[in-house]
Amino acid sequence: MEEKNINKDIEFTDIPDGANTDIYANLKEKLESVEQFPGIYNFKFIITGGLEKIQDLRAILPDDEFIEQPSKTGKYVSITVKKQMKNADEVIAVYKQAGNIKGIMIL
Repeated sequence: MEEKNINKDIEFTDIPDGANTDIYANLKEKLESVEQFPGIYNFKFIITGGLEKIQDLRAILPDDEFIEQPSKTGKYVSITVKKQMKNADEVIAVYKQAGNIKGIMIL
């Protein structure tokens, strides 16, 4: 069987700048059709490469409860953060900030 060449090191910020507007416009459209605002939104992240990245995420969401679930191997931590959001634009603003943290995957 042939091995697939998959780049596992792609970061959220690796998406070309020219496409960001469309990506966020699509996300906003989906959020507004699925979520009810104002309301509680569940942010989900996977963090690899150290606890300092969790602190970076806490700087973006300082007053919110973090539910952390380490992987069995300890290579990554899955994080869920529940936050009261007024609208889809607030959600997107958090995702944009979190996307600047190296080693974070946004779900």
